[in-house]
Amino acid sequence: MKRICVLSIQTGHNATAGLLIDGKIVGVVSEERFTRVKNSSEFPVTAIRWLLDFAKIGVSDLGAVAVCGEKILAPPIIQGGHARQSLLAKAYGNIEYALGSYYRPLFAVKDFIIDRPSRAKGRQALLDLLKRTLHVTADKVRFVDHHTCHAYSAYYGQNDKRSKSLILTLDGEGDDSCSTVNVAQDFKIDKLASTWRHYSVGYAYSMTTKFLGMTPLEHEYKVMGLAPYAATKEQKYFMKTHDRVFKDVLWLDEKNPLTFKSAFPMNRFDKWLAQKAVGERFDNVAGALQHMTEALVSKWVVNAIKKTKQSNVYAGGGVFMNVKMNMALADLPEVENLHVFPSCGDESNPIGAAYYTYLGLCGEQGRKANLQRVTDLYLGPSFDEDAESYIKKNNLSKKYDVKESDARMVAELLAKGEIVARCAGRMEFGARSLGNRAILANPSDLRYVWQINEQIKMRDFWMPFAPSILKERADDYIVNPKKLDAPYMIMAFKSTDLARKELRAAMHQADYTVRPQLVERSWNEKYYDIIKEFEGLTGIGGVLNTSFNLHGKPVVCSPRDAVKETFDQSGLRHLLLGNYLISKK
Repeated sequence: MKRICVLSIQTGHNATAGLLIDGKIVGVVSEERFTRVKNSSEFPVTAIRWLLDFAKIGVSDLGAVAVCGEKILAPPIIQGGHARQSLLAKAYGNIEYALGSYYRPLFAVKDFIIDRPSRAKGRQALLDLLKRTLHVTADKVRFVDHHTCHAYSAYYGQNDKRSKSLILTLDGEGDDSCSTVNVAQDFKIDKLASTWRHYSVGYAYSMTTKFLGMTPLEHEYKVMGLAPYAATKEQKYFMKTHDRVFKDVLWLDEKNPLTFKSAFPMNRFDKWLAQKAVGERFDNVAGALQHMTEALVSKWVVNAIKKTKQSNVYAGGGVFMNVKMNMALADLPEVENLHVFPSCGDESNPIGAAYYTYLGLCGEQGRKANLQRVTDLYLGPSFDEDAESYIKKNNLSKKYDVKESDARMVAELLAKGEIVARCAGRMEFGARSLGNRAILANPSDLRYVWQINEQIKMRDFWMPFAPSILKERADDYIVNPKKLDAPYMIMAFKSTDLARKELRAAMHQADYTVRPQLVERSWNEKYYDIIKEFEGLTGIGGVLNTSFNLHGKPVVCSPRDAVKETFDQSGLRHLLLGNYLISKK
């Protein structure tokens, strides 16, 4: 019987492509990793070509192409390193579609994004683009609602048993909605409520990010990281800011408490802040925003649990990238278990779109569905087999010390206080480093925070680092009474006294919370072995892990990215490339 292959495509912000074969996600990769443009909104043609080459299939093998979103915006396409307008962009009459113009409040472009004739043109233009670039015919293309994508990735991507559960989605917006409440069981998801996009918690966070001088759709995590510095024992300072600026701006609708309401369209919230928040301390603004978000979303979650009588919660959508909010939700007594899909922004939507389309094809063909959850996120390219040839081709042995390495050698360097970058194995999908494209350090010494920030990452001083912890050592370091899974750095936890000693550099320096990756050997044998060897040398069951990139650049993908773009351009002294350790002399 012919395999069912589904190619899925997320256009727009952080354009991404995924591939499903017979119910299993075999690859997902964002276009930024190839083009080296952070959060690239280019049509992901390079990612698509890699997926098809990796799986050794052609377009003719595809049962369908799933497009994330029913109301399509216009992605540019890159050729020869220069952007030119695509057919989709022309369909909108020469309106810019880039991160900046998309997130300029929508009224600034006469709300063209909700103009349905333009959307119809956009859909047709995307069909034309797919036909021209990939030779995909229109009958193979299926458009999947934005929040349906989030719901399907959250539930089917994490749940093999498909037991009856609550699914929540929450983001800036997608297909005119910013949140949904759903109940799922087996192969059926029923949507109970959705919120119109203008009442968006996600927009409130992004517009505050903009007001604070940072980049919306990119730097929200910086605002979250800043928020704990506003806290005092009585929380009196940022609460005053909250009451003056944020209180009564967003609330839950009394008629339907599964939905949100707001005093005005939240994509104009930066205008409100310009009137009300000028003169407020920036950390108090961040703290007040975080408080509002946690309190409001917590009430929403409790309402959904009471309404559905389901306390096993699956979550997706960009607002759930807020790990501190997730910690607050996990602490709710009403929540029995919380499963937040890893890297659950729009880059995860190809996973949900692929699942949705696969189930549809199975139904049409009378075949039994065999959906498989995502067991790990190592879903991108591997270059281990090319490492030796890259080293020889570029004569790296003349410039650096190069030698074959093993886990013990890397662990010894970490134990001596050296910082080691690692580019090995398949690249991880999403926003978090999970060890294969990582910068590693001893987590017990705060000096390494300064070294990484000043010499390598050039990050804002308040931003915390995170630990990769051996799963069997989890109870030593994190307070997790509900025994929630935490393999993806998508949940924050309170730390133990031992963690504050041994993982001091790999936690938030203001509130001592940790955002861990619990590492199992079955998922990543070589990375696990490095941490295990480090434990043998130091007694510490974890390492500091931050993504392998320079500030403002995507995580490295290839040996060239690792060496020329990052290693050569930073204060890094050691790079593990495949099985080879490269050290500056």
